[in-house]
Amino acid sequence: MNIFEEVISRLNSKANIRSLFNDVHTDDMKKMINRLNSVLDEKIKTKDLEIEKRKKKKEMINKIQKTMKENGLSLDDFYDEDSDLQSISRKHSKKKYSFEYVTPVGDTVYWYGAAVGRVPKPFQHYLDKTGKKRMDCIVVSNTSDGEEKKNEN
Repeated sequence: MNIFEEVISRLNSKANIRSLFNDVHTDDMKKMINRLNSVLDEKIKTKDLEIEKRKKKKEMINKIQKTMKENGLSLDDFYDEDSDLQSISRKHSKKKYSFEYVTPVGDTVYWYGAAVGRVPKPFQHYLDKTGKKRMDCIVVSNTSDGEEKKNEN
């Protein structure tokens, strides 16, 4: 139990407070109460300042949104087509393919995934055994507009 929890547990009832401060002089108790009130006031002021900052920020956001709406602008208008942000997001979108391979038992298996990264172990064994490259096993590839293209190997 940390010290804060200890203090809270001892100060959560009048009986506990009476027993704790039984031998404390009233002047000392007044000093403690004044210090606690001072800390409470500081905490309240800090909270009020934070609320005021959030209010001002929200008002500014509303003004900017209103101005953008009046001028027919959107967030997309702030980014150039050759922007680094767009090229970064394109790097993370992997093109997916349907692959076909034959297991050692002779079964034909289809696997859907990217042309890079890890592959299922049986597929990797097939590639190692046959000496083929992953791209040689593509059966169907998805184009950027969602169409499927059959591989004519």
